[in-house]
Amino acid sequence: MKKFFIIYFIGLFSFTFSQKISLKEVSHAENLNAESIAKYLARKLEANYKEKDKAAYYDTLFRLNIINENYDLALSEIDSLRNIYIKINPALTMSTGSQFEIYINTVKRNPTEKDFDKVYEEEFRRKYNAASLKSQILFPQYFIYNEIQTKKEIDEIIKKSLKTDSIEVNDAITLCRRYNTYNVGKKTFVLGSRLVKELEKEEFIIYDSIKINTKNNNILTLSVVLSKKNKEQLQNTVLINTIYSDERNINDAKEFAVNGFAGVILNTRGKYLSPNSIEPFEHEAEDINEAISWIVKQSWSNGKVGMIGGSYLGFSQWAATKKFNPALKTIIPQAAVGIGTMDFPMKNNIFTSYALRWLNYVTNTKLTDYADFNNVEKWDSIYKNWYQSGKPFRELDSISGKSNVIFQKWLTHPNYDEYWKNMVPYKKDFSKINIPILTITGYYDSDQLGALYYFKEHQKYNQNANHYLIIGPYNHSGAQGNIQSNLKGYKIDSIANIDLNKICIEWFNYTLKDSKKPAFLKNKINYEVMGLNQWKSTNSINTFDKDNLKFYLENRNNNLLLSGLYSDSKDSSLLKIDYKDRSDADDLLKLKYDVVEDKIYNKNNLIFSTNTFEKPFEFSGNFSGKIKFSVNKKDVDLYAYLYELMPNGKYFLLSTYLGRASYNKNSEKRKLLTPNKKEVISINNNEFVSKRIEKGSKLVLVIGTVKSPFWQVNYGTGKDVSDETIADAKEPLEIKFYNDSYIEIPVLR
Repeated sequence: MKKFFIIYFIGLFSFTFSQKISLKEVSHAENLNAESIAKYLARKLEANYKEKDKAAYYDTLFRLNIINENYDLALSEIDSLRNIYIKINPALTMSTGSQFEIYINTVKRNPTEKDFDKVYEEEFRRKYNAASLKSQILFPQYFIYNEIQTKKEIDEIIKKSLKTDSIEVNDAITLCRRYNTYNVGKKTFVLGSRLVKELEKEEFIIYDSIKINTKNNNILTLSVVLSKKNKEQLQNTVLINTIYSDERNINDAKEFAVNGFAGVILNTRGKYLSPNSIEPFEHEAEDINEAISWIVKQSWSNGKVGMIGGSYLGFSQWAATKKFNPALKTIIPQAAVGIGTMDFPMKNNIFTSYALRWLNYVTNTKLTDYADFNNVEKWDSIYKNWYQSGKPFRELDSISGKSNVIFQKWLTHPNYDEYWKNMVPYKKDFSKINIPILTITGYYDSDQLGALYYFKEHQKYNQNANHYLIIGPYNHSGAQGNIQSNLKGYKIDSIANIDLNKICIEWFNYTLKDSKKPAFLKNKINYEVMGLNQWKSTNSINTFDKDNLKFYLENRNNNLLLSGLYSDSKDSSLLKIDYKDRSDADDLLKLKYDVVEDKIYNKNNLIFSTNTFEKPFEFSGNFSGKIKFSVNKKDVDLYAYLYELMPNGKYFLLSTYLGRASYNKNSEKRKLLTPNKKEVISINNNEFVSKRIEKGSKLVLVIGTVKSPFWQVNYGTGKDVSDETIADAKEPLEIKFYNDSYIEIPVLR
């Protein structure tokens, strides 16, 4: 339920002028400084700026006009930006840009330097008091920024651009945005932050930076927010456990306080004010239960606790059920990380390079290192250097310039062993979980595999599980309530744009306050059919396995077909890949895998296609299959991407599979292949999706072996993959996919 994102966009811009702006007019000026350059660029950009995405357009334009001192125009553009999102999240939308609106209204009154703070406070209070309580909660986040870092980023762009007397348009936009924040922030953010703290004391009782000592002498830090309206009552508690320590997290607790709960933010051991080492995922099962025991002893607690949160925060709720505290009455895991081999840091036993980036994100500081994490250029360069060097995956952290103990520890656990099992419920542990649960994920959520792993295991081991699921066309952020209307090129159905945050509050009222169940939850599984603009529901995950279309991967006279008819042919489709060749690094790093794409990557893979469908049908569930192959190595990592090739010629991504062949039958124990022997792997643990396949469409399957800067490179020697090097590549990999391989598509008639 993250709310502290600020609506802003730096996307692909369209301009009526050159993609570079000359700086010759200002580069030799006597009083050249960041202000003069920013004002020069803002004038140039404002006069010619065009952008198809209206939100991105207004979000950049109002900042340019603040620099240009076109204040009335800037206010109008802030309103235009808010109007775009008003139906999605009114509280967030109406507070967005408040720090700039207050500044503009202050400057418009032409105060003297002596009176500036007084006038600013008047404008601040006017805006704050006019806002709803939910909007007021969001105010603190708008007055937090790193002045030194922002100035450094501005200076770096200027220094780079002055060398050539010109600046890239995207750099010019970034510079202007940074300068606007720097200029307004330097003048007003300290005052704004002070005023927020004064005003919020009128609504909330806030206990920040509480330290609790655990039984094992570890220290945890948490924050508590209570509404003054409810201070005389014993309260239900909503607990959020997070590793993303940040001052703004307190806003989430405030939101629950507004809705009649005690809001508690618990920081992972080692984070915030905890002096312990930061060891992600390892201690949640123990620490959360200690925190819950502390909560129920407080004078304001009624003894009942619920939990919510997404990603790591979703994982932590499942960790809390490992050693169950009876005071925990419900959880809402959103986009929950499936820790270990099923999701992160591995997908079907293949480690991702992203794991190191994420570890730095959460372990570099006691807070959260956004600057390092968001430095995509830096991390792509690290991935590329490792990939092109051919060094073992185990050296990725040293290549990055900073060793990471946790990363090295993870690499010693390439299968689903006791290390991972100790973090969350395992098999029969799920049978003991009898609290109501609401899982939320999305078709394009990077942690969908984790979210559905927990859901399916709970259903499997507890036949009476009171467990509900909401799944729709959402990415990782969308599954946490920040739904995007345009998702990587796909404009989601209007009916999919639901208020997940409202449903979560209704769920807590239902489970903790004995109110009605959220009306949206018709049955246990609630899913939106893309293209049909309709929510459907069922009570069993088995609903999606009842009817399937089977397609064989047939090579018919060198035409690669997804054929509905089985062929007795012994033919196969050959794929030959030289693992010593790293010339593809840049191409691979550029791949976006949007939901809708004009073309698909067609190097080092095979592409199979069905005939055109004469009737539309509903594809709902997970595609599955048996891939029968032989390879001249002892192991191989395979991927399979399934698309709908629509009548308009665009490709719609449906689902993906990625997995290590030697772990396909058992993620807990590796079994190597016999070179050149026919083998079989099952396609499983891939993304669930629901979409209406259009008349005139085809299904397209892209299948290949994993060789990418984003993943471990499995050279097939049978050694620990983290230790293999490019010297192990030797002869090119040759893999034959036999004609009796097949995939099955779940169809709802």
